[in-house]
Amino acid sequence: MRADDLVILLEIARCGSLTGAASALDINHATVSRRISALEAELHGSVIVRRVQGCELTELGTSLLESCEQIESAMRRVNEISRSPDSAQALSGLVRVSSTHAFGSQYIAPLLAELHSMNRNLTVELVTSTRLTAYSAGWDIEIGVGEPVVSRPGAEKLSNYRMGLYATQDYLEFHGEPKTIDDLADHSLIYYVESLLRVEDLDVILTRLDHRIQIGSTSVQAQLTATLAGGGIGLLPAFLADPEPTLRRVLWSEVATTPEFTASLAPRRLRRPATQVVMQAIREMIAEKQSELLPE
Repeated sequence: MRADDLVILLEIARCGSLTGAASALDINHATVSRRISALEAELHGSVIVRRVQGCELTELGTSLLESCEQIESAMRRVNEISRSPDSAQALSGLVRVSSTHAFGSQYIAPLLAELHSMNRNLTVELVTSTRLTAYSAGWDIEIGVGEPVVSRPGAEKLSNYRMGLYATQDYLEFHGEPKTIDDLADHSLIYYVESLLRVEDLDVILTRLDHRIQIGSTSVQAQLTATLAGGGIGLLPAFLADPEPTLRRVLWSEVATTPEFTASLAPRRLRRPATQVVMQAIREMIAEKQSELLPE
């Protein structure tokens, strides 16, 4: 039995698919399939169930996870010893992070780049999604808005962030600046596509405004761009809108909401080794950015 076959099995458990494991391990999908088949032949039993939407571990496969994790740790230690003594304590391996688009672009991507620059054997991947999924899909760290769709052990609040209305100075001079919430009826609102909005924390403010979205996008970056182009009044995160010199706050005291970012780690047995260090770096970064996330 090859030790790296058990590492492949562990990565399949993390990713939920052969293709995901192949990508994480930087090997061919066919190689993953062949090595798992060889492992099953040696064990005289199936370790995974192949489905159209991915893979699930069998009872036999699940029983091997602890051994898989020990082998991965041992192989990692050998690789560290083979490198120079100065690099023995450096972060290495893969860490996958899922985050909302705006927060991921603004904060997580620069942090991951910094961590990689200090740890050249660390590989990081960032995928964007608005909210936490029901179950981990190969991500070591998931950051979303609001609570997970189902309760997940280990989920933690990272921070609230401020959202408010913004428009360009040119737009306000041409269309007039609203003085009350009722005045918003004469303006176009730029926000998420209402029929596709699936996050209660972001939906609550629409109920209060009782206003139809006239320029909608599933991308907050597109919403920001439309607001900068003078399309209307955008309901935007302050950490994106405040740095833009042409945008002005509108009804700042009257219209505001503070959704929260929540993080969830993959189950301990499926968590890649460098995850905890990266998560702590994210916590420290967020603590430093509170004035941007929750401005006065």
